[in-house]
Amino acid sequence: MSAPLSVVFARSDRMVGRRVGEEYLLVPLAGRGADLDSILNLNRVGAFIWENLDGRRRGDEVVEALVVQFDVDLPRASRDYLDFLEQLRERRAVVPVSPSVDSPISGR
Repeated sequence: MSAPLSVVFARSDRMVGRRVGEEYLLVPLAGRGADLDSILNLNRVGAFIWENLDGRRRGDEVVEALVVQFDVDLPRASRDYLDFLEQLRERRAVVPVSPSVDSPISGR
């Protein structure tokens, strides 16, 4: 299921991101039940998205920052964000903060 751009995501405590030389790696923490085979080597766009999943910014805000940072058009930035976010969600590397994508919000 694809998350809407209005959802705020935060990095899960199951993964840690580190810059090693010219590379940016996402490494699962073994003590948190993560799969050690799921280390990710991120490109610049992936690293930028990861660093912006801070639990405060909605997806559309991250996409707008991608447009500015990488001088790409909005549809491309949206597609890149949503595709990468789905990979992160499959690995349980991010968690929705608000509104939840897994349960309906009452009163909206």
